[in-house]
Amino acid sequence: MKIKEKLEKVIINEDTMNNIEISLKRTLEGLKSCPNFDKEKELIIEFNKVRDHYLTLYWVSYIGYLKDTKDEKYLETEKIMGKYEPIINNLIYDYYKALSSSKNKEKLEKFVGKKTLDIAANQAKLKSDKTVSLQTREKELCSKYQRLIIGTKFNFLDKEINLSSLSIYYNGDDRDLRKKAYDKRFEILESLEKEIDVIIDELINVRNSMAKTLGFNSYSEMSFVKMNRLGYSKEDLAIFKDEIKKYVVPLFKLLKEQQKERLGLEKLEYYDSNYLFKDGNAKIKGNLNDVLNNFKSVLKEHATVSYDLFCMMLDEGLIDLDNRENKSNGGITTYLPDYKVPLFIKKYMGLESNITSIFHEFGHSNQLYLSKDLLFHENRWPTFDICEIHSTSMEYLMYPFMDLFFGSDEVKYKIKHLTNNISLMINMAIADDFWSFVYDNNLDSKERKRKWLDIRRQYNLDSYDNEYFKRGAEYQADTNRIVDPFYTIDYSLDNLIALSFYKKEKEDIKEAFDLYINLCKDGGSLLLKEIIDKYNLDNPFEKDSLKNMCEIIKEDIKKLN
Repeated sequence: MKIKEKLEKVIINEDTMNNIEISLKRTLEGLKSCPNFDKEKELIIEFNKVRDHYLTLYWVSYIGYLKDTKDEKYLETEKIMGKYEPIINNLIYDYYKALSSSKNKEKLEKFVGKKTLDIAANQAKLKSDKTVSLQTREKELCSKYQRLIIGTKFNFLDKEINLSSLSIYYNGDDRDLRKKAYDKRFEILESLEKEIDVIIDELINVRNSMAKTLGFNSYSEMSFVKMNRLGYSKEDLAIFKDEIKKYVVPLFKLLKEQQKERLGLEKLEYYDSNYLFKDGNAKIKGNLNDVLNNFKSVLKEHATVSYDLFCMMLDEGLIDLDNRENKSNGGITTYLPDYKVPLFIKKYMGLESNITSIFHEFGHSNQLYLSKDLLFHENRWPTFDICEIHSTSMEYLMYPFMDLFFGSDEVKYKIKHLTNNISLMINMAIADDFWSFVYDNNLDSKERKRKWLDIRRQYNLDSYDNEYFKRGAEYQADTNRIVDPFYTIDYSLDNLIALSFYKKEKEDIKEAFDLYINLCKDGGSLLLKEIIDKYNLDNPFEKDSLKNMCEIIKEDIKKLN
């Protein structure tokens, strides 16, 4: 039986979750009165075995829901998870407190790793039985928002579709059709705007209440702890964002000016944003099977362990690229500890950005699989500020082979990919500034829209001549940021760090792949600055850290043009 079929048979109910809760509590009681270190080790192993089973069930439920947001089975399991997730989280915080108060710190550090103890000390600050109902409500609101964005159907060109299906028209050669598609998107989003405002209003209230219950001033302050931002400060992030304003924004504006000239337009409109070339964007060679086979051929030559993984994931049904109407819009990768395998889902619609997504999500899978034998969750999973290095680096490592996927259009792909990643760095920095201010100041819907426009101006970015943009409602459609508002700046940080592999692959692709594989094997055992130092990667917190990289990209795009 394939793993995909086994996952479909997994049973998640109240009894299952109750047994997990009881097992974790029993193990924690033992940890509190541990007679010696050997017993402490035994109990830590037992706790993590049960936690790994919980994490497997958690992801089976959530991925099942994302695969089909109207599937009654997973709608029910998500309700059960919504009830138990805060309970289990609090037990994990108790586990962290037990580690932090252990009398065997030196021995414990050798056993679980220094980083685990750093995380334990950090995460123990989030424990409170008083936040359980708030966490449950937070999950309900996020699910409600996702169902609204994914599940709203409408008619376009005599077809019933949802918002994600509109994206196939954004890159089309017909400018009038692009405009119609974007205008339909804004029409639908405007029809949902008040409902989304109400959801966000309550999310802000629930999350800030949670933060204040735990002793933080706001959810943004709490999130710095929650996201395990260890070894650097908010001031370091502010330096990085200033560097983005100083170097990345001017580069982006130059790239948009070049795009305008290529298209022969006096002004770029919102419906031109994804269309970079007068004779059309890069076109994929062949069908999805061709794409997957070409990717396998590259991995087989340069990273055999990754090749074996990719083949196994395809064979076991752990890669879901189907374009189903009730499927989540975004891509997501996770890891199932009970099976020691990663899996990822993404909608494949034949767009050049889908190729990027396959590389990106497999980059995550690669890291999780190569570090699967590290003891404990904290060492297998990197902190959020590291996760996107592995995924984005895989995108850049594929640059020498883009002719396999696009033929002579590989140049178009590279220009658009670099332009999109530069844009992403800016937009994620904007989102971090925006949501920090929103949660710190408890902004209502009108204030949020004004602040969104104000922050865009701080980054010297204009809004398009469109009522939806002018009103400042654009942020509402960014699904991932509503659900997880502070997993934003990580994409900016890691894009800069991953660009180190962009430089390295041009020097020696074999060495670049070897370095990347070693980075993946380290998993989450190191903190961000430790990884930067160990692998000699660009440091985002240094002054003028982006200057050299922006110059390299500027010159490379000049050559590509």
